[in-house]
Amino acid sequence: MHASELNYCVEPTDGRWTVSFCHSPHGIFDRRVDAIRSALSDADRVERMGHKVTVIVARPANAPDLAQRVLRPTH
Repeated sequence: MHASELNYCVEPTDGRWTVSFCHSPHGIFDRRVDAIRSALSDADRVERMGHKVTVIVARPANAPDLAQRVLRPTH
């Protein structure tokens, strides 16, 4: 099986949060935490198929002191 390094991105978009995968949006959420949960859930599924997966979470625009986060799914 061929394994790839894949990234999910959680980013603010027009007051909501978008989960992107392979440069395509795959979900829009009202809350950042819901977008993170969705991205981690799918990343966990994809990682169990043998891929290396990272979830990159952008900081909210109104929180300049909050850093971008990089998360790894856990089984």
